[in-house]
Amino acid sequence: MYRARLLALTLIPAVGACGGAGTAAAPSPRAATTAAITPADLKTRESIFSDDSMLGRRAGTIGNARGNAYIVSEVARIGLTPGGEGGLFVQKVPLMSYAVDTVKSRLQAGSATLAAFRDFYPYQPGFDVPVRPVNGAQLVYLGSAADSASFPERDALRGKLVVFRAHPDGNSLGTPSLASRGRFGLIAGIAVTDMDPIIQSYEESFRAPTLELKEGTGAPAGVTQPRILFVPTASMPQLFGKPVDQLRPGEMGATIQGDVAYQTTDLSATNVVAILEGSDSTVRGEYVALGAHNDAIGIVSPVDHDSIRAFNSVVRPHGANDPSADPTPEQWAQVKSMLDSLRKVRPARVDSIVNGADDDGSGSTGLLEIAEAMSKGSPRPRRSLLFVWHTGEESGLHGSRWFTDHPTVPRDSIVAQINIDMIGRGGPTDEKLGGPGYIQVIGSRRLSTELGDLAEKVNAEGKHGLVFDYTYDADGHPDNFYCRSDHYMYARYGIPIAFFSTGGHRDYHQVTDEAQYLDFAKFARVTSFVADLATHVANLDHRIVVDKPKPDPEAPCQQ
Repeated sequence: MYRARLLALTLIPAVGACGGAGTAAAPSPRAATTAAITPADLKTRESIFSDDSMLGRRAGTIGNARGNAYIVSEVARIGLTPGGEGGLFVQKVPLMSYAVDTVKSRLQAGSATLAAFRDFYPYQPGFDVPVRPVNGAQLVYLGSAADSASFPERDALRGKLVVFRAHPDGNSLGTPSLASRGRFGLIAGIAVTDMDPIIQSYEESFRAPTLELKEGTGAPAGVTQPRILFVPTASMPQLFGKPVDQLRPGEMGATIQGDVAYQTTDLSATNVVAILEGSDSTVRGEYVALGAHNDAIGIVSPVDHDSIRAFNSVVRPHGANDPSADPTPEQWAQVKSMLDSLRKVRPARVDSIVNGADDDGSGSTGLLEIAEAMSKGSPRPRRSLLFVWHTGEESGLHGSRWFTDHPTVPRDSIVAQINIDMIGRGGPTDEKLGGPGYIQVIGSRRLSTELGDLAEKVNAEGKHGLVFDYTYDADGHPDNFYCRSDHYMYARYGIPIAFFSTGGHRDYHQVTDEAQYLDFAKFARVTSFVADLATHVANLDHRIVVDKPKPDPEAPCQQ
């Protein structure tokens, strides 16, 4: 699942067969799968798709290409019809990589030289809106939100690099709006300081290249956005000659020389698209779409597997979805006790590959199980099934945005979309309400009351035994899951969606997200339910009724 970019800054909105980087061969199956949806089949598929050889499947890399090659080889073997471009199973997605050039990204403040990722951390929410230069911009310290009454007026801030102090807890920013018409609309940039816990928690993300669609969303002519920098507290004396605690709002600093520079690279990435043709010629041209994402996080800095899992078990029970925090002495004692027990069983295991077994190996392999079961079953559903394995979900829903903006079937022929992302766990140690039947349901009634009602009916009449949790579907829920996976790219066009997940856990976006921690019996139960729901939608004597207002497809998503 896409981890929404952190920050409560109000910004100008940033308006071949395997197809990945390099050449990838399809991995050889390690065991045969069957026509039934079974825990054994899912385990077999996960052992291939989430193996270390996939290198974490980051979009646009050889690892993602290898994963897609496996999917392509399977849908071809199963007998599905290519649904991509040019008679292939793939659709090219034009991703660009933007990586900070650490050699060129230097800032001079008086006699002090500041280096990227040591003295400051660049943050850019989008690359299709030009960023204002900070070269030649004078520093001005504004203080924190508590000092807002003394902030200078809009014209007085024109062209300045304003320095803002984050919320006192260090875990939230509380920064002012940077909207173009607001008081800060004319600044050259903003440097946010006194936020060391956030920098620590997101350092890996800050350093990682940003991926964006080459086509972008198109910014209006003349629109620009301010440069955004995050500055460790220890770097403040380099900017102003004294610590932040000694600064007063309104103090002026040096004029900055230099700027942030990026290296850009074209990436070759692909969605995998396959079709199971419907049995009824009168509605065969309508599609029930089923989606998952084929990418994961990739390779990160090496850590000890058991140490990070013990730490997260105590301090970050939802992995990367929880902020980093300093453990209490009691928590440290718990972590140490857990680790000591593990060390009696095995030595340290250093790892750097985020295998993504649950996120979203579970969704991707679940779709393959559904495709095989439904292609070999009889009778086939009346409507066609459109299977899409989206790339670039983790980098910002790029594959699903591209597919829905450039669909390989008529967009209005898609009657509904069912998205599965992280469906392999959900036990009591993962989620507060977790258990054998626990499942989160999001968005199922946001466009179509009928779709949500049908999901409930299929679960009950099919005796799937799932317990639906709608907590995370609440309007305004802070986790914002409705906007954080590929289904939203369909929903923005008025296509009814239902998103199913068994929820978060300590291994979310960690090197510990491995197949050994999946509950394959639960995984098979959820997969069978999704297949059953898709069949019911495909067999209706009418299209799913849309009885809620359709959103503006280019407006920001709102939970």
